Amino acid sequence: MPVEEKSQLYLYSVPPPYDDLDDSEETGPFLSSSASSSYSSSTRNERVTESPEEQRQQFISRSLLRHEPRQTSDDVQSNDLSTPRSSSESAGLRREMLLLDIVEPPLSGTLLQPSIQSRLATNIKSRLTNLRRLASHLNVVKWLESRFQFITAFFHSVNSGYDRTMSSVSSGLNTRLEAFGNPRLIKRLAIVFILSLGMWLVIASDLLPFGTSNGGFSSPPQHYPLDSMQEYFFHEVSAKKIAENIQALTALPHMAGTTGDMSLATYIAQQFRDFNAFDTVETKQYDVFLTYPNRSGQRLALLSAEKTGRSFRRDILYEAILNEIEAEPGTIDKQPFPIHGLSAPGNVTGHVVYANYGTKKDFEKLRELEVSLDGAIIFCRYGLVHESLKIKAAEIYGAGGVVLFSDRSDKDEASYPDGRAVPEGAVQRGSAGLRNWAPGDPLTPGRPSTPISKKDGKENSTSLVNIPSLPISWDDAKPFIGALRGYGNKVENSWIGRFSGVDEWWTGSAEGPLANLRNSPVEREDQPIWNVIAKIEGTDQPEKAIILGAHRDAWCYGASDAMSGTAVMLEVSRILGHIASEFTWRPLRSIYFASWDGTEQNLIGATEWVEENIDSLRQDGVVYINLDQAVSGTEFNASGNPLLNSVLLNVLDQVYDPFRNKTIRDLWGLTELPPLEGDKDTIPFQSFAGIASIDLGFSSPGGYPTRTCFDTKQWLNKFGDPSEVFVSSDKLVQLSYEKNDLADDGFPYVFHKLLTQIVGAMIIRLADEMNLPFDLSSYARSISHYVADLQAYSGEERKLEVQNIVKGISALIESALQVEKWNNEWMNNFMAMGHVETTSMTAHRWSRNSRLTNLDKHLLNMDGLPGRSWLKHIIFAPQMWPPSVQDKSFVASGTFTAVRDALESGDVEEAQRQIDKISDQLYEAARKVVS
Repeated sequence: MPVEEKSQLYLYSVPPPYDDLDDSEETGPFLSSSASSSYSSSTRNERVTESPEEQRQQFISRSLLRHEPRQTSDDVQSNDLSTPRSSSESAGLRREMLLLDIVEPPLSGTLLQPSIQSRLATNIKSRLTNLRRLASHLNVVKWLESRFQFITAFFHSVNSGYDRTMSSVSSGLNTRLEAFGNPRLIKRLAIVFILSLGMWLVIASDLLPFGTSNGGFSSPPQHYPLDSMQEYFFHEVSAKKIAENIQALTALPHMAGTTGDMSLATYIAQQFRDFNAFDTVETKQYDVFLTYPNRSGQRLALLSAEKTGRSFRRDILYEAILNEIEAEPGTIDKQPFPIHGLSAPGNVTGHVVYANYGTKKDFEKLRELEVSLDGAIIFCRYGLVHESLKIKAAEIYGAGGVVLFSDRSDKDEASYPDGRAVPEGAVQRGSAGLRNWAPGDPLTPGRPSTPISKKDGKENSTSLVNIPSLPISWDDAKPFIGALRGYGNKVENSWIGRFSGVDEWWTGSAEGPLANLRNSPVEREDQPIWNVIAKIEGTDQPEKAIILGAHRDAWCYGASDAMSGTAVMLEVSRILGHIASEFTWRPLRSIYFASWDGTEQNLIGATEWVEENIDSLRQDGVVYINLDQAVSGTEFNASGNPLLNSVLLNVLDQVYDPFRNKTIRDLWGLTELPPLEGDKDTIPFQSFAGIASIDLGFSSPGGYPTRTCFDTKQWLNKFGDPSEVFVSSDKLVQLSYEKNDLADDGFPYVFHKLLTQIVGAMIIRLADEMNLPFDLSSYARSISHYVADLQAYSGEERKLEVQNIVKGISALIESALQVEKWNNEWMNNFMAMGHVETTSMTAHRWSRNSRLTNLDKHLLNMDGLPGRSWLKHIIFAPQMWPPSVQDKSFVASGTFTAVRDALESGDVEEAQRQIDKISDQLYEAARKVVS
């Protein structure tokens, strides 16, 4: 008896991701190959006139049309869904994979091409047609017949003789074959035998290639149970491969746009091509505004101000070295000169003021203490907020320039090489680009830096500061901070740095010592940078995109930031590529692997790519996974969109920390994803394109030598991914390893391997589960937490009315329950029909998946946030002025940012208006999931 389809609970139509798009699911221009594009356009345009059976066949997943269902054995109860599977199934897949013969890859570009016979016949037919047309055009035949009639007679004679001969031979052959049976049947069998023999000889001789290469795959692609694929993936993670990539990626400095950076782009692109699994491998160039060091144009000097009569005589008391001490023996000549990327040029002299971390609250504190800031040279520590916001705050409060120095993370932490802390002679680079306001190329906000894009002037840029700045070491900072003693006010304990060398810390004043700051960077308005993008195309909905990205550029060697992330990304792509090429697997949705350039300057590479492909991404982008400071310690951390909460927790439950013998989920201890930070490549995806995004990694409270030349492979092996771990304050665990578990350098790379397993398992689930594993319930719970955090942020004196948001949260909860009901009914029907989808089941599944994907896109305000029009997401976006150290209880600062920005400026009425707008849009977005 056929299974009854409950169509009243399903949805065909999909609301547009945002108001400017039509209500359609057309394939975007960049997210599909020509084959998939033609499939989408032709089938959808023809459905109106096709018969019901043809319509059913068009709606059925192509993976189901091409081959048997994902798993047809009687003992398997589910296929690519999130239902648990037995260990026997996992072992079965491993045996199946290991027993498969490895075949030679085909030639490049053979994907979805016609057969050789078809192409040969078409070619011959085309050439004969051309000859006939030429002969007809020249009247050659008629001319010959009229001039040489004997030719016609000759050919008639030959043709008659041929017919007589063939008739005689055929008659004789038939007479002989009649003794064995029906002559016609025997001749047909002989022809079949000869053709089969010929085909066998072609295949056995390897004359024609079969298998995969450069994205081509032997049709049909195979699909495997997800738990089994995941287990196989875990088994394939290799410390040797990770170490090889880290060694290559950290061999030389590679600032964005330099030859070192370009060589690594070439290396990564070649790695992708060597995997022989990707449908496309593209190196995409953008020409952007960048700045570079100018050693002779940078200066910082401490000056005296001795009055002689009516004038002042200024003597140089100390001139900063500005360079960084040698990180590793023999590397001083390789180390780039420190700089702030996108910093403003200038030559200013002013009195020295110490401003703690340089937050707005720190500057307000100095104002309360009546410390003059006009024209001052501000000294402050890195940390708490992005360096660009420190420089911008100083500009707003009237300062003439800013000097930033690193501080030890813990006063009891030893400095490298004895401990993980940054040495006193290290210099932390950084960026003056205001990524919280408008990331990307400062001269092309909102549009890609392509040759046809108009460039704005620097004076009109919203992401550039207007006062100069320099980074220095603590060794260089000590003379300036020490010289402030007795000037201004003695600072409170929370303002005192952790490095030694200064007995008393003072704020400084207008009567105190002076400093001269000169910054003259090399500016390039059309500097090439290179993103490298590889793609495994999906089979069910190839236009839908799962994107894994890690930035490649670094201020120096960048072992933790971000070569550890790039190494993990390459290992994930290698293993998935191996499965795709050797076992003819293809995911349901397309997977993209991206190596971004220019992140350190202003998230430029990722932002330009998103801006160039924005319509396709807002239509079909599903998830973005980011790897930045991926491995710099032993404690797991994650932040992201709550839609990804469930899939992350399920994966963490299956990955074990061998040092502590617990799952990563147990060690992490959280049940909900914290919101994203505001200074990573997730910003263009989440806050501009409306794509659910997540950032993953392992870190340590002790930090790492961020953006210094001490962030090397040696530091990473000793402290970032150590071979022995303190599992408690007094218990050090060191594991023993088999030879195969160690890289050639003797290190196990445990936490790189763990992160590779986590990321790989998430991608397998997100790209290959039929029902997208998004968690609407977690989204609703998280928004409730964000609202509570917002109320605490506003305080009693600025109390906001948030009841309207409750309506949107309730709608989200109802939508979550309805989607769960639909998924259960779809599962029951799928199982009852023997793991086959009907036309309507496929259409409903596609519709539900698209509606879940579009939730964040419906939360985009296309006019942008007030004062920062580039940012579009009404809930997830970086705050204009993030909370300072006194506000660490406000953990959700990257949420409801328009409201928080209004509160920060003191406009409570505007904050309430923003709350009401968000409430209405949230309610409508929640309804569109199910209506």
